[in-house]
Amino acid sequence: MVVAPAAAPRVPSAEFPMPNAPPIRPLRWLVALLLAAPGAALAAQDTLPAVFPDDARYYDFWPGTWHRVVNGRPDTGSTTFRVRRDVHEAAFVEEWRLRVDSTRMRATAIRAWDKTAGRWMYTWVSDNALYQVWEGRKFGDDWYIVRHFDIAGDRYLSRQAWIPVGPDRLVRVSEKSYDEGRTWELRFREEYARAAP
Repeated sequence: MVVAPAAAPRVPSAEFPMPNAPPIRPLRWLVALLLAAPGAALAAQDTLPAVFPDDARYYDFWPGTWHRVVNGRPDTGSTTFRVRRDVHEAAFVEEWRLRVDSTRMRATAIRAWDKTAGRWMYTWVSDNALYQVWEGRKFGDDWYIVRHFDIAGDRYLSRQAWIPVGPDRLVRVSEKSYDEGRTWELRFREEYARAAP
């Protein structure tokens, strides 16, 4: 005599509801979940007004048009960038016109204070489709942007700073480290002068 296996218990579903049970409507649950998600995301955001500590004022000197100094004089045909304040007093939009040897490039950047992380952040987009996000870190009295690179197997930590050296002068320093920032080697150092308004 062959004994048939016991039937698996029935599980309610939208296709096979249990007798005398209200139908389950998965589509309604999905719609409700999707409608609630934006509200939950907004509720998780900080909507308090910005309060800017002293470090958020580091770039107060920043707005204006800056020209690279070549042979002791501002060179309008060399790298130039324009900076303006944006959505709050510690947020800046930068428009770059770069000259690297004989190559000319354009780029746009956003530099802004992140009140949640308590640091500066930097995002760079260039006309040759580079997209870079840099994290701000303070070294001594100056704020740098820091990012890892891997260029054809050359892996290093890069940092750059724009350090004011007078009311209308700054030094741009770029360095790299092969030991995660214990030691740094200079990539380049450039001086910039702000154009008269």
